[in-house]
Amino acid sequence: MSHDVRPARPEDVPGISEWTKDTFSWGDYVPESLSQWLTDPGLHVQVAVDAEDRPLAMAVVRMLSDDEGWLSAARVHPSAQRRGLGSLLNATSVDWIKAQGGRVARLAVEEDNAAARSQVEKLGYRRTSTWVYGVIEGGGSPLQPVKGEQIKVTGRSDVDPAWMYWSTSEMFDSGRGLKASGWTWRRARVADLHSFASNQALFSSPAGWVAIELAEDDQLDVVWVATSPNDFPRLIAGVDSLARDMSRARVVYRLPQTGWSGEALRRVGAEVKETLVYAKAV
Repeated sequence: MSHDVRPARPEDVPGISEWTKDTFSWGDYVPESLSQWLTDPGLHVQVAVDAEDRPLAMAVVRMLSDDEGWLSAARVHPSAQRRGLGSLLNATSVDWIKAQGGRVARLAVEEDNAAARSQVEKLGYRRTSTWVYGVIEGGGSPLQPVKGEQIKVTGRSDVDPAWMYWSTSEMFDSGRGLKASGWTWRRARVADLHSFASNQALFSSPAGWVAIELAEDDQLDVVWVATSPNDFPRLIAGVDSLARDMSRARVVYRLPQTGWSGEALRRVGAEVKETLVYAKAV
């Protein structure tokens, strides 16, 4: 049976919310986010529908830059799985990216989601990088920065040396030059560091540089790091001190998995998971 694909509409929200609320053991973010997504001009939410125009599957696609597309929130109604609807929406999403001038489509899969990994690999995606998602709760790590190594906000004068160091580092190579923002990844640019510096979100210490984003009221997100294996533990201690100064009880790291990056976070008590970023040319 063939299915039509169309943009999602506000009247679709109650039905989709009902069959996505228990996607994972912890629930799903789709029901509480879908209405907002439909009002965001940067997002294209599409659904595959049955003969009665009822959504049986959904997906979200967006452009993260002029030539980089990002796919997310792919869901299929439990009663409609294994009918090719996920593949259908992936194909229409890739077509949409191409129509916007995109040259690459990316998506992310949790490392322990074997079924999703198998599916995206069958769709022609190639695993390009592995990322650490590390969470330090309750005010921080057992490390403390030594005198003279406190992390401090830095300005535009530090952008070029920070960029040059990072672009020749293992962090760059392992992450394929990408930068995390929330649960999306795109190529990092020097302009990103200039933006962080302008917003007083680029920090430095003798152990390296970090860029942060402030998410929830009590959370600090580390989204870009330039450091070395030996220096990273010292940088973690500096970030921990910064989080306390900013009254942030939770620090979240999204960094390329280099081996030593994940291990350093585990050693200071972080809960660490891995996310795989896949890509294919369009």
